[in-house]
Amino acid sequence: MTAPPVAASSATNGAHPAPMRGRVGLPALVFGVVGAPLAWNVQLLTAVAITSHSCYPARAPLALPIWSGVWAIVLVVSIVCIVVAIAAALVSLRNWRLTRDEKPGSSHLLLSVGDGRTRFLAMCGLLTSGLFLVALAFAVVSLFLSPLCSG
Repeated sequence: MTAPPVAASSATNGAHPAPMRGRVGLPALVFGVVGAPLAWNVQLLTAVAITSHSCYPARAPLALPIWSGVWAIVLVVSIVCIVVAIAAALVSLRNWRLTRDEKPGSSHLLLSVGDGRTRFLAMCGLLTSGLFLVALAFAVVSLFLSPLCSG
């Protein structure tokens, strides 16, 4: 049994592997890929730091937070992080639309041959932004479903 033929990559035929790289700048690609994960990280670390200190400042947990606006602060931070993640998703969508025709073939060819790095990063940005938007949404929902302090 022989392996299926693989299309020749751009490296072997002399063409650049990302011919549409000039359409999308590196900052847009980087923001599209890491914007949503960083926003989720900021939301998680901020929420944990604020709520844990306000609910557990000493040896025993409290029934209510020591500060009155903890829930609102965490909600505002979460909403700002969701806005950043949506912006990263929109930038990635723009990057994808500008580079999706970078090379002929489907996404399977993109994965096996490796041509079209710019569109690959744009697709990665779309996927990570979507995933971390879901994580951020679950974090906001958890604010409404569970009490901040359970002492």
